[in-house]
Amino acid sequence: MKIIPKGEVIRRLNMIYAKVPSFECKHCLKCSNPIWWFKPEEINIREYLKQHHMDYLTCSFEEFKTNQMRCPYLQDNRCSIYPVRPIVCRLQGTIKELPCPHNKKSLLTEGQYKNIVHELNMLTRNLNALGEYFGTRKK
Repeated sequence: MKIIPKGEVIRRLNMIYAKVPSFECKHCLKCSNPIWWFKPEEINIREYLKQHHMDYLTCSFEEFKTNQMRCPYLQDNRCSIYPVRPIVCRLQGTIKELPCPHNKKSLLTEGQYKNIVHELNMLTRNLNALGEYFGTRKK
């Protein structure tokens, strides 16, 4: 399998992310829970953390309960990794399965959503990492 350079992974991931419509986050934290992401996103998140001298954070279930099940990357009610937040966070408010009470824009169509998922799966497959997941909660 061909090795994909980190820069190429991040470029392709950003092209996928660009297909997800954005809206102004009201920081209500109704979407904040333990989150999961895929290998391309792991590469992106780790690179961002390294560039910004930030620690990689995970929590045990007990720590999550103490923190009201909120993502450890929330700092002062803001996402400290917002520019590289995973697809699950980006999809919040854009698909019916991840509603946001503050988004009044139209949702992604099923076809658009499936295309985004397909492209992310292809990038993950190219990294030989299908079935490999990462997250804010310790496994």
